Amino acid sequence: MFPRFERNEIPMELYRPVTNQEYDAIAAKGFAGFPTQSDKPLLALLLSYEGAKQIARHLHMPDGDCDVYVLSCIVDDAYIRQFPVQNADNINRRALWLSTDETDILNQHLIGKIRVVEHFQPAPEERDTFFV
Repeated sequence: MFPRFERNEIPMELYRPVTNQEYDAIAAKGFAGFPTQSDKPLLALLLSYEGAKQIARHLHMPDGDCDVYVLSCIVDDAYIRQFPVQNADNINRRALWLSTDETDILNQHLIGKIRVVEHFQPAPEERDTFFV
């Protein structure tokens, strides 16, 4: 059950396509937060499930075959609305970009657990490179 919110503070559902490595790190946290990734400068959270699904279905990983997951999280609107929307001209790729230094703060503003909403095993010939 979600906590009560003021009328103008509707929680926002965001999506993130992740590979096995990030999925395992999130699972190790009990799906209660995202891991801080020092090798990536940004944590991208997509506003569109369709956009996250497109990226997941075509994600290219240099280490060969891997599973890709689309995750969903609910975030406190009062916190997340401070981040400007990126890729505003492409409705399916609109995203919020957070510095990875912000990950622990984001995790404190998650409402409930991170959920798996889709699982893919992209064929190598269907993969493309996307920044996630």
